[in-house]
Amino acid sequence: MRLFGAGALDVIQSFDDPWGGLVFLRSAPGGGKTTFLRILTPRPLKLTHAIAETNQQVKATRDALRDVGALGADGPQLLGAMVVFTTEYKELAAFDRGNTLFRELLNSRIVVATLRSVVERAERRFPDNLDEFTFEWQPDSDATIPGRANGRELFEWASRIERGFYNRLDELDAPTPIDGGHSRLDGLKWFAQSRISSAKGVIEAKRVLLMDELQTLAPAQRGSLIEFVTNAREQCGVWIAERLEALTHKDLLSEGALKKRDYDTVIQLEDRWSGSKIKPYTRFVESIANLRAARADGFQGRELFPLIGETDDVSSLEEALVMRSAEIEAEIIRAGGAGNRYSAWLEATRGMPGNAMERAIQWRLLQILVIRDLRKAQSAFDFDALTVDEFDDRSGSGTDRAAEHFLRTEVKAPIYFGREVLSVVSTSNVDQYLEVAGALFEEISAKIRFRRDQLVPLSAERQDALVRGVAQERWEDIIRRLPRGIEARRLLEAIGQFCRQQTFRPSAPYAPGVTGIAITMADRKILIDSDEDEIAHFLRLRDVMTSLVAHNLLVPRLDHRNNNREYVVFYLNRLLCVHFGLPLGYGGVARPDAAGFALLAGEGRKRGCGRGGGNPCLTESWRCAGIPTH
Repeated sequence: MRLFGAGALDVIQSFDDPWGGLVFLRSAPGGGKTTFLRILTPRPLKLTHAIAETNQQVKATRDALRDVGALGADGPQLLGAMVVFTTEYKELAAFDRGNTLFRELLNSRIVVATLRSVVERAERRFPDNLDEFTFEWQPDSDATIPGRANGRELFEWASRIERGFYNRLDELDAPTPIDGGHSRLDGLKWFAQSRISSAKGVIEAKRVLLMDELQTLAPAQRGSLIEFVTNAREQCGVWIAERLEALTHKDLLSEGALKKRDYDTVIQLEDRWSGSKIKPYTRFVESIANLRAARADGFQGRELFPLIGETDDVSSLEEALVMRSAEIEAEIIRAGGAGNRYSAWLEATRGMPGNAMERAIQWRLLQILVIRDLRKAQSAFDFDALTVDEFDDRSGSGTDRAAEHFLRTEVKAPIYFGREVLSVVSTSNVDQYLEVAGALFEEISAKIRFRRDQLVPLSAERQDALVRGVAQERWEDIIRRLPRGIEARRLLEAIGQFCRQQTFRPSAPYAPGVTGIAITMADRKILIDSDEDEIAHFLRLRDVMTSLVAHNLLVPRLDHRNNNREYVVFYLNRLLCVHFGLPLGYGGVARPDAAGFALLAGEGRKRGCGRGGGNPCLTESWRCAGIPTH
């Protein structure tokens, strides 16, 4: 509780009643789903209520939980029971006729989870004090859960199911269908309707069933569970947490999923923290980092972020910057900038005040603008001199940021540093943020241990090296973490190299840089709606794209329109941008009428594909990236 970031609860502020219906909580691995569910169980709620007045770090969490109705003035208002799915459920799928054994096992575990929550909420011991509580409900005639029983009797009922489950697994020589099991999910109805009482009276609380790790289930089990829960309409909350990898390619790549048509019942964490919500996300993850740092040995009494440098050590770069400025001036003149047309621009840049970095960025910006002007289709007369005001007008729209990125890359100056960069490179994923922040913290902590009296903020250069190191580790880990990891990394490498080619074009046409690719909605339709035998040569591609989206390595954005055509844009994960030396913005995507979009925009659709039965395909587009499609 002392490490929980209260800002996590912002994602449910839009719900009228988050504890009265079905909610899906989805994210890539490391998004914070399990932590989010655990905060809603009795022990964390009671701890928060108990220590908030004496611990300011917990007070913000207490207030946020009160705002969403999980805590009241007297303590917890929720009875949250948590069921965590594991791979053992999937083992049932090979011999479980109609998922009846799956429902039997789930019913027993819902009962056990509820018993545990009731005992913990009453501050009694589990399972020692189970007989102090009574559970009554009105079951249907063929229901399997007793209509009236104390906690000890229900625990024994559930234990018999558990033992039977493991006996079945132990006795199996080969997966063959087994009779038995439960036809309904009575556990949900029992959880919602039971009258729970003890010697102190009836226990009144809003109830929410918390189901975690749904992606570990077999597809048929997951589908059956979702169908039962959706149709049940019980008077309780049901929160289901799962990784995006549980979803199909249609869920992850389709127009409907991307437009969030079920937005009122789905919380996709990375999506909720992106766009206009980036500032609340930044406050949220920074609070977690500060809480963790404050509890680290030897760090007490210090704040993390003042120890993260925000500026360059320009003096160490001055020689390289001055040399590069002179080179840029010579390049401009050789390219045709020695005449009258650019004289005002040159003089203004030569006389510009500021340090070596600021002057060098101005020279790089001037070079980009001169190249753009020289490449105009209609040449201008030399005596048609450009004014300083025209320079200012043309240097907006990210061009100044592109110039800085070009320059820093050329002189090997640090690019990825500062407090803001930490949240940007995390791509709205808490685990990714903590990995980067943790690398910086370890270095800062080491400096504190060995140089307590001469502590200085971590330099921009060292930050840049550490962030790049984390990016490299994540890059090397892709093959292990992802299905089809080798193919996934090959595709990402092709996309990253394409983005570099477009970003570092001399005229910076997509300033400040290209960090994503796109496919037309027509090509998306081919990938997700075609019969598999018609697109057999694209199935690997489709599966790799789906996996990359599920693991937050490609971030989809719908509704990108250009020249009256719609595209789905796939942005690179920001640590991939670091790996490829790209800027961290989201604006740079090549136009469909430019070579930049040809990678995925379907240039190969102009002719039929021999292996696809004459259907138009993306073959030429993907071949541009070095990706075999047949």
